[in-house]
Amino acid sequence: MDREAWLKRADKAITAHEEGTPQLFLYELMGFEFQYDEEAETVAIKAPVTEITFNPVGFIHGGILHYLADTAMGHLCAAFLQAPAVSLELKTQYFSSAKDGHMHALASFKKRGKTIQFITCSVSDDEGNLLSETTGTFYRLPQSR
Repeated sequence: MDREAWLKRADKAITAHEEGTPQLFLYELMGFEFQYDEEAETVAIKAPVTEITFNPVGFIHGGILHYLADTAMGHLCAAFLQAPAVSLELKTQYFSSAKDGHMHALASFKKRGKTIQFITCSVSDDEGNLLSETTGTFYRLPQSR
């Protein structure tokens, strides 16, 4: 692990941090790159596989894949429901891992409701191999009046 590179990355994440935006500390630290497709109603996140994403046995930690999917699905709700939403339930299945390259998350609506949303998010590697798939149920928060 390159200490100086990670200190610079952490400093950049602290400086960029802005609540309520994609510029949150962890997003920046982990190198999340967001893409919103309005026509397809999807959110994609690209994130590098680095040493901080590994568990002690050298695989991408399941919590990292889960966090990446939860983030993509939450941003999907915020972008296309014009209101924030919170996860009520998430289920992640793990299929493979990667040692380098990038993780690519793609979130889309399975079924949109007035208050409850059903969403799926797949996470793949650079070659398109499926790393995990998460299904989630999200609650759209009421708009303040």
